[in-house]
Amino acid sequence: MVRAVRGLALALGLLLLFAPARASAYPWMIRHAYGACTPCHTDPSGAGPLTPYGRVIGDSLLTTPLAPAPQDGSRAEFLFGLVRTPNWLAFGGDVRGALVGTKVPGAATARRSILMQADLETTITLGRVTGSVTAGYAHEGALGAAITRGTEDNWVSRQHWLGYYFDEDSTLFLRAGRMNLPFGIRSVEHTLWARTLTGTNINDQQQFGAAFAWTGGALRGEFMAIAGNFQLRPDVYRERGYSTYVEAALGTKLALGASSLSTHRKLDPTSLKETWRQVHGVHARYATPWEPLVLLTEWDYTLTSARDSFRVKGVVGYAQADLEVSQGSHFIFTGEAHDVGVRGPPPSWGAWLSYAWFLLPHSDIRLDGIYQSLGSDFGRVPAYTLVLQGHVYL
Repeated sequence: MVRAVRGLALALGLLLLFAPARASAYPWMIRHAYGACTPCHTDPSGAGPLTPYGRVIGDSLLTTPLAPAPQDGSRAEFLFGLVRTPNWLAFGGDVRGALVGTKVPGAATARRSILMQADLETTITLGRVTGSVTAGYAHEGALGAAITRGTEDNWVSRQHWLGYYFDEDSTLFLRAGRMNLPFGIRSVEHTLWARTLTGTNINDQQQFGAAFAWTGGALRGEFMAIAGNFQLRPDVYRERGYSTYVEAALGTKLALGASSLSTHRKLDPTSLKETWRQVHGVHARYATPWEPLVLLTEWDYTLTSARDSFRVKGVVGYAQADLEVSQGSHFIFTGEAHDVGVRGPPPSWGAWLSYAWFLLPHSDIRLDGIYQSLGSDFGRVPAYTLVLQGHVYL
């Protein structure tokens, strides 16, 4: 009985862990010589609202070409061009849902249907000034992005910021507001351990602060001074510090990068102690000579130190292969591992087999089969997760 209860508790925890809410950054676009993110995203480090150019690229390079695109490019626009906006104003939105099943020993298979994302986006560009806001609804989760204060059924805003380009080529950009942390590979799989254990996912772990980004030549990067998550109360729970990454393009098919993050908070919501956190890592993206195959990897050292308590530290990372068998049809193989814990716990490892199909304009479906071998002081626990998700962006 006790074993079954423990298994059920673990299953519910894994269900929350494997409920991705955003999938709007595709680092494998380096196969098309898109090493930087600025041409397609308003966020210079990727993810979030698309630029008009990004919408066209998404329609022409991401989607399976089942039908020729209209010559006027209207299919890529907001609501397929049914609502026209002036050049300085852009609307967008994302709706994503999923069916999730998880199985661990000693417990019945747990199944859930989840509304993972229901966001609207607005971007305004006036000369060199750009502002972007996202707002939406979350039935459950995403508490770090919540505007209202309920345990569920909250209004959320994952990003809202205002920025200024210092030059006409848009290579130097200063902005302030709530933003994704610049760190590592901005991957669509925000439930990877490399995202959850470093506190850098793109679901609800954005922070307020000021950031400076540069994208000129072969070197790009971003530095953010973190002022804390103002949507988290009270103030003693808020992290403050910095997060940064630098990535160098070695030609058009290979990019190598390094990241660093250091924060402090007066009171950690979990341990209720003053806490310092550091994460430092490296990553790489490589478009192989065989065009359908792109390889990605990231490995990070993480250290969390609470006053008068044990240090939680270790290494976490993953390697991923994206195989585009035909335009819009992707098989994705991911292996991940970590040994983060107190006094060297047994390492955990996992394997993902995924299929993503951008079958129609403004839409995609994805199936993830995930196996994890979770290490603990009491032995290893296998966990099996299946996630089917559908996504439509406006």
